[in-house]
Amino acid sequence: MAGERKGEVTRREFLEQTALGGASVLAAEVIQAGQTSAKLRGEMVEYESGDLKIPAYLSLPKKQPAPAVMVIHEVFGLNDHIKTIADRVAQEGYVALAPNLFVRAPEPPPRDASNVDAIRRAASSLAPDVAARDMQAGLNFLKAKRFVKPRFGSVGFCMGGGLSYRLAASGYPELACAVIFYGRTPLELVDKVTCPLLGIFGELDRSIPPQTVREFEEALRRAGKKAEIKIYPGAKHGFFNDTRPEVYDAQAAADAWQRTLRFFREHLGA
Repeated sequence: MAGERKGEVTRREFLEQTALGGASVLAAEVIQAGQTSAKLRGEMVEYESGDLKIPAYLSLPKKQPAPAVMVIHEVFGLNDHIKTIADRVAQEGYVALAPNLFVRAPEPPPRDASNVDAIRRAASSLAPDVAARDMQAGLNFLKAKRFVKPRFGSVGFCMGGGLSYRLAASGYPELACAVIFYGRTPLELVDKVTCPLLGIFGELDRSIPPQTVREFEEALRRAGKKAEIKIYPGAKHGFFNDTRPEVYDAQAAADAWQRTLRFFREHLGA
């Protein structure tokens, strides 16, 4: 295609790749934490956001209508790992929608998914305010469905953790809670947060060290925001991702999942 750089893919090719990404092999500890099957249960859908259609993975609970949770992907995009998390959310009684926000990225992600620097460049080319509008459009898409109760939560990982925080600060009225897994949390947005937050971080995270997390926690306290912050001893950035053995921490991941479910039950019911 004209204008395509060598070694990179178009947005459409990337969407196809991330929609069909390889299946994860899940550790026993994570299965015990809430997942009963590694087989994907949901389906790909699309919703409109401005001039663009956003591909998304939709997973439904057995009991409907139900509150809904937006599952926001890492810098690795909408792969089977994220889809599996959406399925786990659905198994807990929530409608789960995981959008592929990279469709909006001006810089196409690289063909080689192991090229983390290039993936991060693609992620950083995605304007947070634009991503927030795309996520809000996803919630509006859910709001129109009969199987959804108009009460929403969000959970995001890495880049998605930061975007979950952005969504909490975007003023969306039906967003009842937001979970941040080791995402960036600019302090200037604290005053705009409109729902309770659960922040989950790792002690050995070099990009978001404990001191930064404590500053965030203190800023939330001073602003009178309702928030729960947990830093896991010995855990690295990305510790919840069981497809990355170099960072995965089964014990921390299992506890963080149960903490997330308690948070959703408190603020969303089920």
